[in-house]
Amino acid sequence: MSRPNDPKIATLPPPRWMRSVDTAVYTDDAWLETERERVFGRTWWIAAREQQLPRPGDYVVRDELGSSILLVRDNDGRVNAFDNSCRHRGSRLLDGEGRVEDIRCPYHGWAYGLDGRCNHIPAAEGLRGHLPPDRSLHTVRCETWGGFVWVCMHPDTAPLDVCLGAVTDDLAPYRLEEFEPVQHAVWDLPCNWKALVENVTDFYHVPFVHRNTIAAHVPEPPDIRSFGDHTRQRLEIAQYGWRRRLDRRCSRGGPYSSQQTSALHKYLLFPNTVINALPYHITVMQVFPVTPRKTRFFYTFLKRRGARGLERARAYGTWLASRYILREDLMMLKQYQRGLDMGRQTQQVLHAMENASAHFHGTLQRYASEDPAPWAAGPAEIPRRA
Repeated sequence: MSRPNDPKIATLPPPRWMRSVDTAVYTDDAWLETERERVFGRTWWIAAREQQLPRPGDYVVRDELGSSILLVRDNDGRVNAFDNSCRHRGSRLLDGEGRVEDIRCPYHGWAYGLDGRCNHIPAAEGLRGHLPPDRSLHTVRCETWGGFVWVCMHPDTAPLDVCLGAVTDDLAPYRLEEFEPVQHAVWDLPCNWKALVENVTDFYHVPFVHRNTIAAHVPEPPDIRSFGDHTRQRLEIAQYGWRRRLDRRCSRGGPYSSQQTSALHKYLLFPNTVINALPYHITVMQVFPVTPRKTRFFYTFLKRRGARGLERARAYGTWLASRYILREDLMMLKQYQRGLDMGRQTQQVLHAMENASAHFHGTLQRYASEDPAPWAAGPAEIPRRA
């Protein structure tokens, strides 16, 4: 067994992965604009949970990345996404979340159905000759998978199932749509969004930042597998004999492999979503850039619906542990960003146990270029040992 301060070293990743990153990508305004346009503007990201929109007329507004997106379930049961802007003068239509019979502009009363079609214009004769032929709300691409509503701002990006690739089959046994939140929280954090993504996928820091928590029960670095733009890490946690008995009693869903029952599977879905999956709980973390030094962080811890007894207690116990570990990370990230802002370190060299971060930065650089075509989405194993 490795000592906590002497972790085993993984092999170097394939050459397409980045081993060194310019520090400016964490501090530069121009680089952030490139990321907003070419990365977030070309990829799918989660905008809501389907559970937030259970009935026709239920809506949620998401304000991210300089856009305001209105999600609403229509009378046919579909979830639609629109620009949250009236087609008349551009006024904002709705805020927050709630339920409506139709979408009505608060400024001049233009009304739209739940499918986005304009169905009423007050005193329309006053606009005769100046009405656009299509007065429907501008649509945003929208799909559902895994109990989540996903949006994409670019018309030419491949459909969601193509972009997620084999990740969907890998996550299928967990039946993500059967989970319900224990906690949903949103925080603004004083660090770059990429630092948060890296932190939750980086094992190199675990023996030091989490010496008395994760490192005390996880002696080995994770196995890492790439799924095109995405990665999965399998982390063997607390492999004690009594755990197998707990796993058998807390593993609804499935059918699971033995590894899915006993190990934490951590998925980084490019660009900004991390899903930690066990049969009795999932954690979904999303990050959105606000400025180069400020990130909006969405944290949702979920248990399986209908959990009782030991399964419920285990989910809540894991939630408490997750919050404590998260606090350790967030304190360190604040210090990390303060160091970056000093400008002394011009390059960020990635250790072999930061393989997931190396993959992430390679994907990020490719999207920031003029050729965002995704890598083949089939799984590929990345050895963890030299």
